[in-house]
Amino acid sequence: MATKVFAETDLHLIYVNGVAEKTVDPNMVHINIESWAKASTAKQAQERQALLYDAIKLTIEKFKIKKEDVQTEGFSVYPEHTYDQKTQTNKMTGYKVSHRILITYRKIDDAGVVLDSLATSKGDIGGVNISSVSLDFDKKSVVENSVLAEAVKNARAKAEELAKAADVIIKTVHKIQFSSSAPPIAEPMYEKAAMRMMSDSAAPPTELSSGKIKVRVDVQMEFEI
Repeated sequence: MATKVFAETDLHLIYVNGVAEKTVDPNMVHINIESWAKASTAKQAQERQALLYDAIKLTIEKFKIKKEDVQTEGFSVYPEHTYDQKTQTNKMTGYKVSHRILITYRKIDDAGVVLDSLATSKGDIGGVNISSVSLDFDKKSVVENSVLAEAVKNARAKAEELAKAADVIIKTVHKIQFSSSAPPIAEPMYEKAAMRMMSDSAAPPTELSSGKIKVRVDVQMEFEI
């Protein structure tokens, strides 16, 4: 018996997409910080930065942040220059050391206190800057799986409605793809930490306003008719 092979162009398809989403409460916060220091020599700048990093480690120990939740994202040592208008040349003024760190903290309620503890200022020679803060959820893949079937169901319902309107019958699923998204919630709510860093006055602790994380699944399906 001969077997007939159908080329892709022989197929008659219905293209649809299905969407499903679910909201969850965040259960961790990502804190990007920069520990930096300046000095006339690279060695002095590194020594100053090392002292600032020691203070960061004390905060990490105090709040029992796990080793795997602290990650160096960059370390640099570079000369700084100023432009001399008279000579029209760049003059080296010293060195700057920058250590960029990502900390994941898994207790939302205490996150503001952690920010206050991390933020440090040594005037124009160094400090610890809070670069960014975002809230996240550590089991997004579980949520994705829980809504995947709903997205497929929605896509199939669309295909059946289209097939009915066009007076055709769906034979089978030809292709299926999916994508998901659940971006962290940006929380630029650390102004008080910055204010505390600039002043020794007793300021109220920093507070983070937690929102909801929306986990979304998009399914693209092709049905043969």
